[in-house]
Amino acid sequence: MAGGNSPRDKMIQVMYLVLIAMLALNIDTAVLEKFVLINQSFEVTNEEKEVDNDKKIEAIRVAVDDSGNRAEDVAVLERATELREEARALMTYMTNFKDSITNMTGGRDSKGKYIGYKDVDAVSRFMVKLGNGDSLQTRLNRYTQMVREATEDTSIVDLARNANQIAIYQDNDAFNHLPFKELNFGYNTPMVGGLASLSQLQNDLINLEIKALDHLAASVGAADLKFDVVSLTTLPEQKVVAAGAKYSAQMFLSAGSSAIVPVMTANGDTLEVENGRGLYEFTTTPGSYDREGLAKKSYIGAISVTLPGGRDTTFIDTVEYFVARPVIQIQSASVQALYLNCGNELQVNVPALGSSYAPSFSMTGGDVIKGSQIGQVTLVPKAKNVELRVNNGGNYIGSQKFGVRQIPAPEIQARIRGKQIDGKRGIPISTRSFDLDAIADASFAQFLPKDSKFRVMEAEITLVRSGRGGASFSVKSPKVPLNRLSGQMRKGDALVIEIKRVARANFQGRTENFRNFSPKYINIPLN
Repeated sequence: MAGGNSPRDKMIQVMYLVLIAMLALNIDTAVLEKFVLINQSFEVTNEEKEVDNDKKIEAIRVAVDDSGNRAEDVAVLERATELREEARALMTYMTNFKDSITNMTGGRDSKGKYIGYKDVDAVSRFMVKLGNGDSLQTRLNRYTQMVREATEDTSIVDLARNANQIAIYQDNDAFNHLPFKELNFGYNTPMVGGLASLSQLQNDLINLEIKALDHLAASVGAADLKFDVVSLTTLPEQKVVAAGAKYSAQMFLSAGSSAIVPVMTANGDTLEVENGRGLYEFTTTPGSYDREGLAKKSYIGAISVTLPGGRDTTFIDTVEYFVARPVIQIQSASVQALYLNCGNELQVNVPALGSSYAPSFSMTGGDVIKGSQIGQVTLVPKAKNVELRVNNGGNYIGSQKFGVRQIPAPEIQARIRGKQIDGKRGIPISTRSFDLDAIADASFAQFLPKDSKFRVMEAEITLVRSGRGGASFSVKSPKVPLNRLSGQMRKGDALVIEIKRVARANFQGRTENFRNFSPKYINIPLN
């Protein structure tokens, strides 16, 4: 086994060896089931690494392109692509072997479990007797040679070795005569053990490919000339920073070398340097703002370095930045005015604060409900005018005042199957029922759909003939059944509906009586 580099790889390899040893002691079904888990772990790891290797190829391609597609770099990309394609073909080749062994032993049941996991004949028959083990050894070792040539590393051992090529077997007379195919897939190998062995070989293949791709990636641009000019460069995330926000800037040499370890300071503070760059970060404070809302400030940066030849040099620069007066931006469907007793959702942003924005809110004249996202807030006004206050990290940022509107009256409509009843034509006397729907104002429903749910809760229906009221009944739901007037309705009569109570469900699902609705009365002719 080549062995993986990650702790997870090593753990799986150790578990695999332990299970092999337990099989030699004739441990039963429980061990076989562990092989299933080992195989699954290998397969998950292999899939992740194959994705990573695809990304490595793309990274090499980008680096070659950025370097101008020089012939020597293009050759590196071609070699890396060749290794990736051959590894991909080998992975598919071994996966097909696993599928064939699975099918030979009955496939999988409806739950995805291997039916023939206890089978001890199929693996040796397929890999040893049919010669597939020999062809696999040839292909794996041919790939090993490709990697040796690509990396110029002659210490790399073959992926598929015979027992006498492996140190732990060389002095063991019971094993040292076994060829690769019998060592890994010989007589009495359980079906799930064979699958795990193939997955382990796939893992070794991918790890070898990783070594080759990393080596090739590092060789892109190896022929580049080294820099000979050094200067100080500052790279702030932004030159305009709001009061209360953090100022963040990188200071680095515009041309660096692994042999140079610079010492960097900003306003006398020593910075931590990583990969030739120092990060300077501090919380800004307000200043004297000009008419544009900006306060000019600066700090002194210095980089001390020993250049080739032993000459000590310090580069100094004064870095200017500006602190901006924070500006609050509010986004909502209706930002000019809010609606009374409704959940008015707002997005409150202070763009100048950037990633330092972590607001808290308070409100006069109503309640504030903080949302799940940064800057998200719901205002529930209780008065005609309200004010929202915004703070960030304990610092007051500003406030916004809002006017508050009354909720517009919903329109009560008598409907049959969703279609409004024509007030002039009326309905046939054979009609069995109709609905009383409370329709929210279109603009209000668009702005606050969660607060625009109205419902007729009580109405009185009276049968009128020749201008005189007759039989009547009450309903306490939107549905109006006419069976109570069965046999009493005549053509030319009319139904007069008096709407007595309407309710509204708010954004929190709470119900309240709603007095502002129209019309109060609805007249429906009978024909």
